[in-house]
Amino acid sequence: MYKINKFEGEIYQKLNKILDSYNQEQNSLINLAACISYPFTEVLKIQSFPLATLPTEGAVEKRFFPHCTSLDNIEVYSEELCLQLFDLNPGDYRVNVQPHSGTQANQIVYNCVLERDDYILSLSPKDGGHISHIYTGKGTVKYYHLDHNLNIDYIELKELLDKYKPKLIIIGASSYGNEFNYQQIYEIIKEVSPNTLILADICHSVLYIMAKLHKSIFPYVDFATFTMDKCLRGPQGGVLLYRSIFEEKITNSIFPRTQGGPTQTALFAKCICLIKLLSIDIQDYAKQIIKNTLLFIKQLSKEGVDVVYKKPKTHIILVNLLNLNLSGKEAENLLFQHKILVNRNQIPNDTHGPMTTSGMRLGTVGITNLSYTDEDIKKIS
Repeated sequence: MYKINKFEGEIYQKLNKILDSYNQEQNSLINLAACISYPFTEVLKIQSFPLATLPTEGAVEKRFFPHCTSLDNIEVYSEELCLQLFDLNPGDYRVNVQPHSGTQANQIVYNCVLERDDYILSLSPKDGGHISHIYTGKGTVKYYHLDHNLNIDYIELKELLDKYKPKLIIIGASSYGNEFNYQQIYEIIKEVSPNTLILADICHSVLYIMAKLHKSIFPYVDFATFTMDKCLRGPQGGVLLYRSIFEEKITNSIFPRTQGGPTQTALFAKCICLIKLLSIDIQDYAKQIIKNTLLFIKQLSKEGVDVVYKKPKTHIILVNLLNLNLSGKEAENLLFQHKILVNRNQIPNDTHGPMTTSGMRLGTVGITNLSYTDEDIKKIS
């Protein structure tokens, strides 16, 4: 699959050994992790270019160092490409590609809008909420939950909005198989708590929004964050979209409040990934992932495996292990012994903590990138 070059010389002996180990692992494992994709060749190539010698702290045309025209240009170009992928007008939303990760992008938003006494609403971790939605650094987080149909409990959500009048609500998850209804959430907020801002963490749904398989989150959200590596075949690194009215606050929140200068190779790699996404049939790519997901679930169900989301609208497969008398940790270790990579994950109403869990999470982006056939999927499931 991949071949990693070694460095010549005795001083690199230990490093080469670690590289060999990494290469052997990634080439021998069936990677069903739900948070990875295999990068486009161009993404890997551009990260090997010598793009690391110009200081980058600051924003476009507001750097703290001179002669940053090329870096300004790559950020401006990336913004144009990203807006195009979401069908957005430049005057309504802005894009920043500096965040080092999706979690970092979330933190930039927190540092932009939150104060110590604010309330934040976030999906419960047991219902799929991400850990970065809990540790906001400021304010107090209150959880909303899913109902018995595995959709947001809108009655509870409305009550929480009315009671706490939160500064921010975070819509997003790391193990949620359905599609969030951003319009409905927006309308409830405007009715009950109109000053509440909306952050959409779309790390696991960004592809399907771009491909128009999910409804657009715009103009309902104030901020949107995602990573390039989970399903977009890009580099590790985050992207932040925000309403233009937050331009100055976001700029100040990025540097120096949240992070240093952006990684220059990552800036160029993000840009080339966006170029690639606009050049392919992105809807066909997204549909193939979901097709593989549904086939995988069909085969698991035949084997008596209980899948939480029977017809998910993303690449995520959440498995309930209770009827198999296995914890998520045990299943994770067992599958790893058979060269299959998954991760333990909590399920709704889980009685186990996050380090043990009653479930596990799989994903089909990686095997789709590697062109696994229907027969391949039937064999591994």
